[in-house]
Formats: sequence, structure tokens, C-alpha cells
Amino acid sequence: MTRSKAWLYAAAGLSVAAGLLHLLVMPEHFEEWPGYGLFFLIVALAQLVYAVLLLRRPASRTLLVAGIVGNVLIVGFWAFTRTVGVPFGPEAGEVEAIGMVDTVSKLVELALICCLFILLRNSAHEG
Repeated sequence: MTRSKAWLYAAAGLSVAAGLLHLLVMPEHFEEWPGYGLFFLIVALAQLVYAVLLLRRPASRTLLVAGIVGNVLIVGFWAFTRTVGVPFGPEAGEVEAIGMVDTVSKLVELALICCLFILLRNSAHEG
């Protein structure tokens, strides 16, 4: 297996892990407010579909950049809700507590972003 394939499999696995973590907490967010649950469902599905796209297509620069941007936005939104507050819904303005599952999911997403940057750099050297 080439190094690029290993990074690709790592990225896909991390994306699946992040998606599954979002699915894990989705029910409790639906209980808080359907909008929160829907947000977690969309994020989870996006991360799961992204993993499939990484493995089923050549990892184009566009696909890699999309994954980087999407996951940076997810991590950034998490940081916003932990420092400034939730921007919408019944808990608007409330600062969320930092928990174990959300911390793990952010670490997974940061690792995913790193893998995608490595793949992007490798594709630039190959192309």
C-alpha cells in the first residue's frame, strides 16, 4: 500500500468516526429541539458520505479542499458554541459545556483535517 493510500484510508476512517460520533449524540439533541437534532443529522450524514466519496473516487484537489473547509467549519462552529454561545434555537446565547464526546469528535476532525492537508500536499507533488 502506498503512503497516499494509507492517508486516504486514515482520512476516510476518521470521517466515519466523526460521523458516527455525531449520530451518537443526535437523539439527545433532537430532544432539546428538532433543529439541533437535524443539524447533527446533516453533519453526520455529510461526514459519512464524504468518507465514501474519498474511497470511491480519485481524491481530487476539489474533494480534499471541500473536506478541509467543511470540517474546519464544524470545528469552528463547535468553538463558537463553547465560547460565544449557541446562535439559534431555544438555547440561543447560552454557552455550551465542553464534554467528552464533543472533545473526542473535535480531535478526530482535527486529525482528519491534517490527513486531508497531507493528501492535498501529496497530490500537488504528484501533479
